[in-house]
Amino acid sequence: MTSEQEHPEPVIVGTFPSVGEAEVAQAKLRAYGIESALVDNDGGGTIPVDQDDGVDLEVRAADARAAAEVLGDTDTASP
Repeated sequence: MTSEQEHPEPVIVGTFPSVGEAEVAQAKLRAYGIESALVDNDGGGTIPVDQDDGVDLEVRAADARAAAEVLGDTDTASP
């Protein structure tokens, strides 16, 4: 059995209105060597479109601070 400390829950570092916008942010993280995952909040199509909560971008807890810095610094960040 593994502990939560060994495998902490992923951290959401951004929520985007479309998959395309989330993929752009994901590509930026990838350029910095930060792995991430997209989680579409549409409930597998069971939730009506007008209630769509967007697409979450998740990273490992250990990468959350660096990811937030990369995504938050759009003018001066470079890999």
